[in-house]
Amino acid sequence: MNLIVSAAHRLYSLTVRRKFLTVTVIGLSVALTGCAATPGKIPTNTNPTPVQQFDPSLIPTTAPADALKVEPAIFLTSVGEYGFRVGSGPTWCTFNPDQQFVICEQNEADATYDAVSPPSSCKLSYGYQSKLTEAGKAGTFTCSSGLYADPAHYQSLNAGETLTVGNLTCFVTDITARCDNQNGNYIVLGPEVWALG
Repeated sequence: MNLIVSAAHRLYSLTVRRKFLTVTVIGLSVALTGCAATPGKIPTNTNPTPVQQFDPSLIPTTAPADALKVEPAIFLTSVGEYGFRVGSGPTWCTFNPDQQFVICEQNEADATYDAVSPPSSCKLSYGYQSKLTEAGKAGTFTCSSGLYADPAHYQSLNAGETLTVGNLTCFVTDITARCDNQNGNYIVLGPEVWALG
């Protein structure tokens, strides 16, 4: 009788171990399958300083054909520059007609895009203030120790409006600004996206 009970106990133990082993192997394979590469997925960039790629639809290319050209005098500041807030967003732009450039900027905390790697010569803030001149050079980020202008009293330039000062023209789409010179160079800046060209 003890021999039968002992054999039955061993058979029960083997069955329990096999079930435990089977469940463990299945669980482990399911867990590891989640770590495997999914066909068709693009691997993440391992470069420590990549240039962020944006959805092209976020980058405005041209103002609407029926855009309203607003009078620059509305945006004239007390120091002889012209400044505007970008729609309802946190970005603003300032034209300096004497030195023939426009600067668009925003606070670092308002930007949701990846930090922009500064050149080795810049130890200050970089990637939150872009500048375009009338002279025909591509727009650039400036290495900045602070804000160029205080937008506290700036009026808003809204979607569907353009502002031209000298040979520079800016327009906005919701919360993003684009400024162009007559040579095809431009800057784009908003909390979600930037572009220089």
